[in-house]
Amino acid sequence: MRIIGNDPSVPRQTQKVASGAITNGKPVVINTDGTAGVPFSAKTIFNEALSQTTTIGTNGSGTFVIIWVNTAPSYQGYAVAGTISGNTVTLGTPVLYVSEGNITTENTSIVYDPDEDKFVLVYSDGGAGNYLTARVVSVSGTTITFGTAVVINSQNVASSQAVYDTSANKVVIAFRGHTNDYLAGVVGTVSGTSISFGSLTTLVSAGGSIGRPYYVRAVYDANADKTAVFWQNDGDTDGYYVVCTVSGTGISAGTAAKFNNANTYSIAAVYDSTAQKIVVAYQDGGNNNYGTAIVGTISGTSMSFGSAVVFSGTSYVGALTASYDSTNNKTFVFYDKADSAATGIIGTVSGTSISFGSESTLTSGNISYTDSTFDSSAGKALVVYRDMGNSSYGTLFAVDTSLATGNFTSENYIGISRSGAPSGAGVVVDTQGAIADNLSGLTAGQSYFVQSDGTLGTTADDPSVFAGTAVSATKLIVKG
Repeated sequence: MRIIGNDPSVPRQTQKVASGAITNGKPVVINTDGTAGVPFSAKTIFNEALSQTTTIGTNGSGTFVIIWVNTAPSYQGYAVAGTISGNTVTLGTPVLYVSEGNITTENTSIVYDPDEDKFVLVYSDGGAGNYLTARVVSVSGTTITFGTAVVINSQNVASSQAVYDTSANKVVIAFRGHTNDYLAGVVGTVSGTSISFGSLTTLVSAGGSIGRPYYVRAVYDANADKTAVFWQNDGDTDGYYVVCTVSGTGISAGTAAKFNNANTYSIAAVYDSTAQKIVVAYQDGGNNNYGTAIVGTISGTSMSFGSAVVFSGTSYVGALTASYDSTNNKTFVFYDKADSAATGIIGTVSGTSISFGSESTLTSGNISYTDSTFDSSAGKALVVYRDMGNSSYGTLFAVDTSLATGNFTSENYIGISRSGAPSGAGVVVDTQGAIADNLSGLTAGQSYFVQSDGTLGTTADDPSVFAGTAVSATKLIVKG
């Protein structure tokens, strides 16, 4: 018998187990383990312009806030709220929060206050003498609003970092006052959409061997109920720390000491709540500028450290940032690597030591102005940076402990889902030659391509994958 057209004896559907929820009418890929999933990309561009000072904070429940500065015009400061659910990132509308911002990532941080369910933004107001300033940030869905700006310190501030003290229920800010070059601290209390501050305290006086602090980074240790502040000084350029204690609205400090007796740059610090230790990652100028990490333990107002571990030893690293996954007990470290661009690696603390897995290249092109946080609800580390390999656009990466940047190749697209399915259930997929008739918004006669975010588009993405040809607004000949 001669058959004209599709042979009805040839199956044009397949059923697979869904890895992750799959909704009806979506492109489907086959995973290496034989399960089916939807295409995803870890990368989301949040600002299609030259960006600086990218900073991110999360409430841990799928809502985050990104802060950045557009270099033109006038280094304006912007913020956007977003949500993450699984592999899906949704961004709101960017909001201008200062008409002339600071020009370095050293001066901006954002921290979440779980007691008031607010974010607190700390920045240098470039339109007002680079004074250190704070604002309470309220988020509803992806809509963001700001409280009144409060000046913390009426002088030029060169470097700052804010953390949240969960025992005192206070915002703790450590900073270097540029005019007097000391390391200072201040404690803030959020009430509604306002924040008030106690008196400024000099944590470490400038001069002598301490010099002036740079790369100021702070981290709260919940077990010790202390805030540790790390920095590089410009006297001997070594790495220093001091342990601070909050009492009421005041803050006091122990004696400053070294954590690295060599040139120390691009410091990142994070608290491992499982091991109850602090992980400090840095560029070690005493060892070829390699990426290095140490584990610190607070006792009273001092710290002890394990042996330094090199996690990236083939070229110098910079733009370091770190975050901690409390579910899997892993420390994410992200950095710019001279010979292979944006890189991520995962470390595990045991006692006073840390061991690392293999490095993973996240994206081509160098990066700068990095920051990261971990959202426990999504199970993702959220990394923001300036992507110099893509017009210096502000970019967000959301990755789990696999450090996967996506699951989409030029070969693993298999068709369009005919039925939705929760993760672990069976999903029916219309495959090559079938007519998927559960779509919408198509143009008859138009070719469609699978996009890396799991949608259909009329232009090819990277990789280029032909999805099929539309025969009506709701029908697509799969891979037709």
